[in-house]
Amino acid sequence: MTEPILAERWILRLGSAGAIIGSLAAGVGNLLHPVTPLVDPQGVARVIAESDLWTAIHLVIVFGIILMLGGLVALEHSIRGGLAGALARFGLVAGVAGIAVGLILVILDGVAAKQLAEAWATAPADEQAAALRVVLANETGNFALASLFNFLFAGATFILFGLAVAFSDAYPRWLGWVAVAAGVASLGAGLIQALVGAPTPASRFLTIVGPTVITLWLLVIGILLAGK
Repeated sequence: MTEPILAERWILRLGSAGAIIGSLAAGVGNLLHPVTPLVDPQGVARVIAESDLWTAIHLVIVFGIILMLGGLVALEHSIRGGLAGALARFGLVAGVAGIAVGLILVILDGVAAKQLAEAWATAPADEQAAALRVVLANETGNFALASLFNFLFAGATFILFGLAVAFSDAYPRWLGWVAVAAGVASLGAGLIQALVGAPTPASRFLTIVGPTVITLWLLVIGILLAGK
């Protein structure tokens, strides 16, 4: 077996493992993520401050996101030639940029938000209002990054990869359209977040649906990659 073919097989194998383990880690992390209340700044700060697993959960998500990138690399390598190959290549570029945004978002939410919320919870009464404003400023920045993450990673990346799968012969075509639909839902979530500037029931619903579907989708892709 030649070196290029051997390297290609290792990319597919490692990418398969990354897609499976990364999707499971990200999915479990999101399931365990405490739910913060809407339109209740003190409630948000309290949930973050009182969660003993807040930072650990976010680190699990960070680990999952990094491994998911390996899955996308392998997926791009498994789709070659023509329009499908071009779409997969653009999808990988969007994925790299989107994951960079996601890692910044998750680490700020998992580490910075936790420290700020605990500072608010232990602040003297006359300083709590100012401390809460700092927590909310961090939350506002995280929300803006979440909008970009939905646009770039959960949206554009999986729309492009979904179209690549749908237009290729490497995987079931219907599987590609599932990713496209999830990507469109994620774009909707990002658009609502950007226009409203605060969490809403609609954006929260779409943020749950889109990323959940793409996480499960990449898990399935990882399993299919194992057979390549």
